[in-house]
Amino acid sequence: MVPSRLLALAAPLLGLFAAAAAVGQDKGQDIGQDNGRKNGVGGAAGTGGLVGRSSPLQVVEPDDDDKDLRTTPVVRAVQRAADSVVSIYLQNSSLPANGGGRAEPRTEGQGSGVILDESGLVITNWHVIAPVVLGNRGAAELDVEVRLRDGRARPARVLSSSAKRDLALLQIRREKDDAFKPAEIGRSDSLMVGETVIAIGNPQGQANTVTSGVLSAIDRSIRVRTPDGELREYTGLLQTDAAINQGNSGGALLDITGRLVGINNAMAMGAENIGFAIPMDMVRGEFQRELLQSNSFAADDDAAWLGLEVLDRDGAVVIDKVVADGPAARAGARAGDLLARVGDTDIRSSLDYLRCVFDARADAPLPLLLRRGGRDVRADAKPMTRGQWQLQSAIGAMAAQIDGDDDRELVRKATLAFYRGSGMRRVPMFPAIVRLDGIAEDGPAAAIGLKAGDVVLSVFVRQAFGERELPVTSLRDFVRLLDANRGRSLKLSVLRGDDDLVGTIDVRR
Repeated sequence: MVPSRLLALAAPLLGLFAAAAAVGQDKGQDIGQDNGRKNGVGGAAGTGGLVGRSSPLQVVEPDDDDKDLRTTPVVRAVQRAADSVVSIYLQNSSLPANGGGRAEPRTEGQGSGVILDESGLVITNWHVIAPVVLGNRGAAELDVEVRLRDGRARPARVLSSSAKRDLALLQIRREKDDAFKPAEIGRSDSLMVGETVIAIGNPQGQANTVTSGVLSAIDRSIRVRTPDGELREYTGLLQTDAAINQGNSGGALLDITGRLVGINNAMAMGAENIGFAIPMDMVRGEFQRELLQSNSFAADDDAAWLGLEVLDRDGAVVIDKVVADGPAARAGARAGDLLARVGDTDIRSSLDYLRCVFDARADAPLPLLLRRGGRDVRADAKPMTRGQWQLQSAIGAMAAQIDGDDDRELVRKATLAFYRGSGMRRVPMFPAIVRLDGIAEDGPAAAIGLKAGDVVLSVFVRQAFGERELPVTSLRDFVRLLDANRGRSLKLSVLRGDDDLVGTIDVRR
């Protein structure tokens, strides 16, 4: 990822160079006209232009033998793979323009990616798109844009991600007649230390930059501080002296045949010619084991969730796991069923299922066609949101987010209840509140006496010197606070009628 301040510094320099080039072109044109008049030759001296007979700058055009000699194995590898490498930009479109209106999007981060299939599936590093997934630094307003080698720019969405493996999948939003060239995947377990490797990426915003070197070592480990603040160790990496700079993250590491053997992900700070890449054999394993599992889906808390995991097996998509009491389980899906269709879409791969779930709406019926024991079984699932499931699994409750447009008086009442006794004469109104809509009989919420209609006012967080009361003003905030306290007790307050009640709830693991 490249900080935006680096882009800001680069822009004036590019402008200066462009201005200098323009001045040079003007002067060159005047000189060429003068020379043309003196030598009796018209036109400017440039590529393919005429020059004076006595000029030392006469060009010797390359013939086919010359071109064959210059087309080295590295050149052939790049020609084979370059169209499959894309540049990724995180754009902030929410900034106001001077004088009103909407400003031009500002780039807040960038990286690289590699196209995996003709539909526009792209693999990149998790840390490239982490601001979008984590939702920090105002990242809810960030848009993902993918730029191809031929100049096309297309919006993309994050499908899934794994911080543990530093990998993420994007889906380019295709326009009519769009065609994408996927990379050819090679085997990394056959790589030899010392063989030539080639890196292609978008360092410092310089799209499709090519560097080459050798495979310096295999099975390397590094420890890095990641965007979520964690200190993570990545193991089993390839090491190369091909230049991998900021912005190369997520780009391609190729072997000399032009096949993809690694995803570039790191460089050694303070050292030259030490870069690292995730081997493709590892990527292939994590693709099924991690990226296509629902826990890795980079969906919003209000996105549809079915509660099942699938595997590709012998040309079919098999349901591997069904979450107890989840939407799929309630509809009758079982582990071992073949998943043939979701809605109107035939399912031929795990990716088909992933895309269908992303396009589905929570709380809207979603028919499933299953095959069990040689016969078709139809199941009508009703997806819930991921946030609803997390809430249900954590405390056995269902809830809804209510804003001022839904019930302004209830939001106002909850705001005043939270600030009661604070001594503040004027208080900011909550943007929204969380109201419990259903309580499971055998869950933690029922155990402490919570009821449907209760409004969750706050959660008390333990600190070094006592506790701090945090207001709950969105379903997302409440779910994240519960997730952070899995397996522990959590003190909270609720508004019931005119009463402000406090209790401690045991959050399930």
